[in-house]
Amino acid sequence: MEKITKTIANVIFVTLIAIVAYLLSGLLIGQFGEIDSDIKYVVSYSTPMLLMLLGVIIYDRVVCKRAQRTMWSIRGFNPSMILWGVLLLVSLSIVLSPLMRLLPTATPFVETEVWAVVTVICIAPIIEEILFRAKIFSLFRSTLSPTLSAVVTSAIFALMHGFTGVAIEAFLAGMIFSYAYIATGSIFAPIILHIFNNVMAFVMMQFMYQERTISDYIGALESFDIIYAVALLITIIGLIVIVRKYRLADRVVREGGTLSNLRIEERNADNTSADKESDE
Repeated sequence: MEKITKTIANVIFVTLIAIVAYLLSGLLIGQFGEIDSDIKYVVSYSTPMLLMLLGVIIYDRVVCKRAQRTMWSIRGFNPSMILWGVLLLVSLSIVLSPLMRLLPTATPFVETEVWAVVTVICIAPIIEEILFRAKIFSLFRSTLSPTLSAVVTSAIFALMHGFTGVAIEAFLAGMIFSYAYIATGSIFAPIILHIFNNVMAFVMMQFMYQERTISDYIGALESFDIIYAVALLITIIGLIVIVRKYRLADRVVREGGTLSNLRIEERNADNTSADKESDE
């Protein structure tokens, strides 16, 4: 019961921190008066997110009396993990494309100024992954299993993206980013995957700006059924792999280990399997 209470308190405080961050950023930006639209886009995005990050860090250290360390291992640059994550994100986008046509989404609006594009493709992924995966995910890890922590963090991440269609994609992408963070023990992997995801989203918005979605272009291909079937198969395999990874992480934590022990447990499991095969 105590863990449930603390989890609810964490959700409430994170929500309040987000509200206060956006209110403060609105007041601060209002003090600048008329500024270049390109710079305004960067400031209007970065200010609330940085304030929210600062608020979560203060809440974690002062109220919760913890100081969660961000995992910065170079394993986050693992090419096989990056390629697998990219393939899964692309496949998931194709699989969800028919559903996205039926759900409400934001009105296409594409900023093409240099700093606006840099913000969408580079600044946003870095800030959001440090905020959501490194800090908020770790915050909920004090009371929840890795799987539930990822679910709650991804739900908050999705709500920050607003519209139903975008929120669904954001939630599933958030689960993939959390999986990458757990699997590699490094924030670099989800940052790289998030950058790719935003590049893909930016390209899609460019198509929407031309009043056609990228799924319209793909759907017009004669081989769309084959493409969709392959994407569905990859998505199913990906979900199985991710669920197994989350279950392993839950077991490691339940047995008193930490997420940094995850790769050791994987090696032990592989060695056990190899020993069994050699005995046979």
